[in-house]
Amino acid sequence: MVTAETAYGPVLIEADAITKRFGGAVAVDDVSISVRAGEIYGLVGENGAGKSTLMRVLAGILSPDQGEVRVDGKPVPHGARAAISAGISLVHQELSLVPEMTVAENILLGAFPTKVGFTEYQKLRQIAADALAEIGVSVDLDERVGRLSVALRQFVEIARAVAKKPRILIFDEPTATLTPAETDYLLAMLRRLADGGMAIIYISHRLPEIFSTCSTVAILRDGKLVLTSPIDSLTPSQVVDQMVGRELGLDLATERTSNPGAVVLDAQGITAPKVNNVSVQVRAGEIVGLGGLVGAGRSELVRAIIGADDRTAGSVTLTHNGKTVTVGSYQSAVRNGVAYVPEERRIDGLALSMTVEDNIRLPNRKELSVAGFKIGNKTAQFAQLLADKVGLRPPEIRRDVGEYSGGNQQKVVLAKWLGRRPEFIVLDEPTRGVDVGAKAEIHRLVKEIADQGTAVLIVSSDLPELLELSDTIHVMRDGRVTGTLSREEASEKSVMSLASGEAIVRSS
Repeated sequence: MVTAETAYGPVLIEADAITKRFGGAVAVDDVSISVRAGEIYGLVGENGAGKSTLMRVLAGILSPDQGEVRVDGKPVPHGARAAISAGISLVHQELSLVPEMTVAENILLGAFPTKVGFTEYQKLRQIAADALAEIGVSVDLDERVGRLSVALRQFVEIARAVAKKPRILIFDEPTATLTPAETDYLLAMLRRLADGGMAIIYISHRLPEIFSTCSTVAILRDGKLVLTSPIDSLTPSQVVDQMVGRELGLDLATERTSNPGAVVLDAQGITAPKVNNVSVQVRAGEIVGLGGLVGAGRSELVRAIIGADDRTAGSVTLTHNGKTVTVGSYQSAVRNGVAYVPEERRIDGLALSMTVEDNIRLPNRKELSVAGFKIGNKTAQFAQLLADKVGLRPPEIRRDVGEYSGGNQQKVVLAKWLGRRPEFIVLDEPTRGVDVGAKAEIHRLVKEIADQGTAVLIVSSDLPELLELSDTIHVMRDGRVTGTLSREEASEKSVMSLASGEAIVRSS
């Protein structure tokens, strides 16, 4: 029988009895794992289960309260520099690149080669080029990162980690912003790196990736390690059940009967950068989806509709209780009942250094203040009610949002807007980087919002999500709508055909 001990090399990295606390909350509780040379080791769990915290301990970014990290059997001193020296590199879930710097400069960020105090740019470019070559990606070293696609930025982030010449490479949700083809390329790249003897720890909420790529999977729940097993000994349903601690089938769809009312949003002839003459209507109680590949113009369209970005042509009106208003700016949109959950939650959706309570208060200041002063008890009760409604874990409203996992941060973004009881809500990639349990919770929330009469416009690259939630789907390609599908007409094949330009249809 082939086992990890016989199929791979010696153990490279061990986490021994790691415990990490934040105040009174235990984020990681006595967790031990070990990964061998040449192995791709999967780590899964719900948002808030402790995965990212554990990885930040391994990478020296956080110091454990108990336990130690060992490489080649030797303890690694605390600190990021010591971890890098020991051969550990972490590719973060949220990109940490500098948009105005070049690709080469970003890859060597914080580690520019110098001679007598001056940067050796030729050497810098060579190291960056070697790192890109190792992962098999071609990109202009002198291009500003801010001008790259999201996918290329992700590969630059990976090259940055590879440039450190690691023996252990940790990936935290690396495919969250990638298309299926880009994801396949990245997974093939991981296999090549592992075949070269690197130990890889891979965190993902996408179970097909775990099952196709990893040999072993470790499952965390509430900070504890609940199972470590060869991947071929488990089914996806068993993994999900262990993650959530209760039975939860992989078919997360729940039935919903849509009864759309009057038109709430009427956007006509919207033209903006990457958007060419698009018209969209959304009715009360209706969920309209925007499908298409990355770069099709979906996010640019919704931002132009709500006034977050400028329009060069077109008009937008909102109607409620017989009153119609024209939306000319984002401020006017919010004043008239619009809520926006952005694609980049950490940049556009949250103040990470502020508490959950203060983030929830931001768009609700008028209702929670008297003469400009916060009403403490009322604000706390309001925030706690919303934190509980969206299933924040743990529901600690006085904890800084930046201390929460990505999925929990997304719940805070939802919570702060739900407090306004919006007439129209835009959700841009609402479950990116969110685990299966939290995804089911967010889907139920979205359906509940629509059932209460809110008009919903959703952008999602997750086709099953788009098909489950949407009553109507507009598919975009190159800034235009190439087809509109009813719930009955929509399928993964029909959406992808329209997204890739294979077909152009319109429902009557």
